[in-house]
Amino acid sequence: MEDDIMSKYIVLLLLTFSSVYSYTQINNDLIIEQIERMTEGSEDEYNDYSELVETYWSLTENPINVNSDDIDQLAEFKFISIYQLESIKNYRRNYGNFQFVEELSEVEGLDDLSIEMIKPLISFEKNTKYDFKFSDILKYGRNKMLMEVNQCLNKKKGYIDVDDSLLVQKPNSIYLGSPQKLYLRYNYSFRNNIEAGFVMEKDPGEYLFKNDIPDTLRRLIGDKYYKGFDFYSIHIFIKNLSFLEALAIGDYKISFGQGLTMGSGMAFISRGGTLMRRSKKITPSKSANEAYYLRGVAATLKYLNLELSIFYSNKNSDANVLTYDSLSETPIEIRSLQQTGLHRTYNELICRKTINQQLYGLNMSYRISNFQLGYTIHQTRLSAELNPVSNVYNTFNFRGKSLLNQGLDFYYILRKMFLYGEIAMSDNRGLAGLIGFSFQPAGYIDFTILYRNYAKDYQCLYSNAFSSGSNTRNEEGVYFSMAASIAPQWKFITSVDFLKNDWLKNTAYAPSHGCEFDSQLNYQPNNNTLMFIEYRNYDKMKNASDANVYQKYLVHERSNMFRLHVSYTINDYLTLKNRVEYHFKNQENEKYDSYLIYQDVQYKKDDKPYSFAFRYEIFDSEKGSVYTYESDVLYAFAVSGLSGKGIRTYLVGKVELFKHIQISGKIGFTFYDDKNMIGSGLETIEKSWRSDAKLQIIWSF
Repeated sequence: MEDDIMSKYIVLLLLTFSSVYSYTQINNDLIIEQIERMTEGSEDEYNDYSELVETYWSLTENPINVNSDDIDQLAEFKFISIYQLESIKNYRRNYGNFQFVEELSEVEGLDDLSIEMIKPLISFEKNTKYDFKFSDILKYGRNKMLMEVNQCLNKKKGYIDVDDSLLVQKPNSIYLGSPQKLYLRYNYSFRNNIEAGFVMEKDPGEYLFKNDIPDTLRRLIGDKYYKGFDFYSIHIFIKNLSFLEALAIGDYKISFGQGLTMGSGMAFISRGGTLMRRSKKITPSKSANEAYYLRGVAATLKYLNLELSIFYSNKNSDANVLTYDSLSETPIEIRSLQQTGLHRTYNELICRKTINQQLYGLNMSYRISNFQLGYTIHQTRLSAELNPVSNVYNTFNFRGKSLLNQGLDFYYILRKMFLYGEIAMSDNRGLAGLIGFSFQPAGYIDFTILYRNYAKDYQCLYSNAFSSGSNTRNEEGVYFSMAASIAPQWKFITSVDFLKNDWLKNTAYAPSHGCEFDSQLNYQPNNNTLMFIEYRNYDKMKNASDANVYQKYLVHERSNMFRLHVSYTINDYLTLKNRVEYHFKNQENEKYDSYLIYQDVQYKKDDKPYSFAFRYEIFDSEKGSVYTYESDVLYAFAVSGLSGKGIRTYLVGKVELFKHIQISGKIGFTFYDDKNMIGSGLETIEKSWRSDAKLQIIWSF
C-alpha cells in the first residue's frame, strides 16, 4: 500500500518537473506582498483571493491602451502612483495621444524604473470607438481553454468508507464526492472590446456523478441533486462601442465610488499611497467565486460627461433554512446566507441554492477631467425572510426580505491634491461614510489620511469599502500613510490605523478599540532586484479565553512582526528569493513566538520552453498561523497558513508543447515535527505530513 502511494508521488513529481508556471518579466513581489497582507488580516477563511490575482495577470495578456481611461488600473495595482497617473493624463491633454513608448520618458515624475515595469502592460492605440464587421470577430478573436485538477494526496477522514446504518444516524459523517478539485474554463477575446467565456468547477468533496453517492444519502437528499459540476458561470462583455461604454450579460461584478454603497467581488486594498478608487464600474466575473458575483445584465451608457449604469441580477443563493411553507415546501425563513460555495456534505448540499436573490439599481455620474460626482441606488430582494440568531452583537444586522441602499460619491483632483469620499444610507436610516485626502507636496513624498465612520446599524449585502474588518459596519477609524523616496532607489512607506467599535463583535463582547502600525523600507536598484524590511504591530481587544467566568471580558492582544525579503536575479534565467520573518504575540500575560524562513529558486530562460520554481521553508508557529505566498500555476493564488513546527517545500513549473499548449504542475509537501494528526473534523489526516498536487493544461488558439 505504501509503495503504491509513493509510486504516485514519483509519477506526479516527474510530471511537475516537466510542467508550469508562467512568470512575467515584471517584478511583482510588492503586489504579491499586498495581497498576502490582506489574507493575514482577513476574518473570512473562505475569501477567494485568486479573483484579484486573475485581474492582475489579465493585464499581462491584454495590454491596456495608454490613451484610454483603462490606464487607471496601473495605479490601482501600484505599478505607478496616482500622481504619475495624473501626469500621464496631463501629458495627453497637452500634447495629444502617445504614439511611441519613448514618449513616456517625457512625462513629469515618470522614472525609468516605472516605465520598465509598465512597458509589457500597455499598448499605444488611438482612444477611439471601433467600427468592425462581424466577420472580423470570428477571424481575429483569441481563444483560450484551461483545464485544472488538484488534490490533497493524503486520505482525509471525510473520504473514509462508512457503513450505511451509521449514515442514517450521522449523514454528515462523510463527504459526498471525490477529493479532486476540477476546474474548466474557456475565454474568448476580440481586441479589448469583446470578451466571452464560461467557468465550471467542482470543489474537493463535492460529487460529479450522483451515482457515486451511497443509496442511504441519496434517499435523504431527495430532490436536492444537481447534475455534473457544482458551479457554472458564463459571461459576455462588450465595451467601448459608440455610446455604449460597457455591457455585461451573464455573471459580472460592479463597483461604484469607493465601494461603500455598491461593491461586489473583492477590492485590492493597497497602502503607501492614495486609497482613492477610479477603476472600472462593470467587469465580467471570470473566477469560480460562488458568492460575490451578480448574474443578469448590466450596462453603462455615456453621453458627453454623463454616465448612466443600470444593472439587474437574479440568482439562487445558498442559505440555512429555518422554516418551510407546509404546502409548497418553499423556504419562508432563513437563518443566514452561506458564502463558502462548498457543498461537500449532506447539510451543505441541503443549503445549496435554496432561495432566490434579486438585485437591481442604477448609478449616475458626472465627470470632467478632474472631478466626478456619482449617485448610486439599488435594492436587494430575498425570496425568504432573513432572521439571524438573536445574539447581542448582531442586534443591528439586517433582518427581512428587502433592503434598499443609496449613496453619493465624489472625487476632486487639484494638481497634486486628491479629495475623495462617499456617504451611504440603508433603508433603516443607518449611515456610513468615508472621506480621504491625499497630497504630494514634493515629487519624492506623498501623504494620505482617510476617516471612516460606519454606523453599527448600517446594512449592505454588497460593500467592499476600506475597512479593518470583513464588513462595513460598527467601525470608526482614522488611517494615515506616508510614502517617501528618501534617496534614489530607496522608498520608505509607513501607515497607522486607529480604530474603535462602538458596539459588540463576535470576538469582542463589549465596545473595543485598536491600532495597527506598519512600516516598510524598500530598496530597488533596478528592475531585477528588490529588498525590503518591514515591521508591523497591532493592538486589538478580544474576548478573554477564561472559561471559568460567566461574563466575557476583553483583553488586549498585541502582535509584532519583523520581515526581511530579498529578491535578486543572478543572470538572465535564475532568480533567488529569500525571506526571514519573526512574530511575537502577547495575550493574557503570555508570550507566543513564531518564525518563518524560506529560500526560493526560480528558473526561466527565454529560449527554453520550460521554467520552474522551487521553495524550501522552515516554520515554527507557537500559536496561530504564519502566512506566506506561494508560486502557483497560472491564474491561481496560494497562501499557505502554517501552524505548528515543520518544513514546507514545493516545486512548480511549466513546459510549452508545440506553440499553443502549455502544461503546468505543482507538488508540495509539509512535514510536521509536533503533530501526528493534521486538521480537524472531516479534514483530519492521521499522519505527520501532508502532500498536495496540481496539474493544469492551457490551450490557446
